[in-house]
Amino acid sequence: MNGMLALAQGDTSAAIDAHTGGAVASLKWRGIDLLRPAGEGATVREMGMFVLAPYSNRIGLGALPGETRLAANFPGEPHSIHGFGWQRAWQVSGAGADWACLELVHAPDEHWPFSCRATLNIALRTDGVRMQLSLRNNDTRPMPAGLGFHPFFPVDAATCLQAQWDGRWELDAARLPTHLTTLSTRDDFSAPRSVGGWQVDNCFTGWPGRATLSYAHHCVRIEAGPECPYVVCFRPADGRPFVAIEPVSHVSNAHQLEQRGVTGTGLRWLAPAETFSIRMAIRAMPTTRQP
Repeated sequence: MNGMLALAQGDTSAAIDAHTGGAVASLKWRGIDLLRPAGEGATVREMGMFVLAPYSNRIGLGALPGETRLAANFPGEPHSIHGFGWQRAWQVSGAGADWACLELVHAPDEHWPFSCRATLNIALRTDGVRMQLSLRNNDTRPMPAGLGFHPFFPVDAATCLQAQWDGRWELDAARLPTHLTTLSTRDDFSAPRSVGGWQVDNCFTGWPGRATLSYAHHCVRIEAGPECPYVVCFRPADGRPFVAIEPVSHVSNAHQLEQRGVTGTGLRWLAPAETFSIRMAIRAMPTTRQP
């Protein structure tokens, strides 16, 4: 099948680029971009969303405990980042007018020393999209595993965020987590407030799996299953008009944190033939907020 899929259901339409990281190039509701739209010839980092598999965020210097050091996978980045799924062509194993199933079979290489298979199921609804991302260990030994979604949401002068969390992993100069801190007023979005001026690239804990972005005339709800008790938020310092709200199954650099004896990282170990799945929904509706 062709790598680009056009899906539609009621008020919702989407373009899925299977050959560019299995990414979502666009997601629209009533003609409104719910995700950052990808332009012609966009790279995967310019898409509206890509997935994180078989781990989220960074593994410090690619040093996977007990294994050969992973190869660097992004120019200028000393750490292995976001896994391999976002950088590979996925296969379309099935598709209909409003759904698609993508698969990626991985053989051990310098980027990941385990055999595994990732599956992404996408189903449009009249108010948005539901997704399930799964990872199966096809290897003969236990495999460390993590998954995540990396959606980019547009930001304008009216954009407000409402979300709850109770802790933030602080980063060192190398952008690796060092310690968990309690929530500060800077990151307190328990009541809706503007994301203007918020600069962040951190993992938050105590997230119940829900967040809402409000715009002038609509709002977008991000809902994740209990498999994603953490969320990474990225709002760049250079003012690019987006915010990433990333439901993830483990904290950043969980592999090395676990080796140091840190508990509660969310890292999973899959037995041979075991599968782990996460879910996310993006839903749109008219806003009730007054202009």
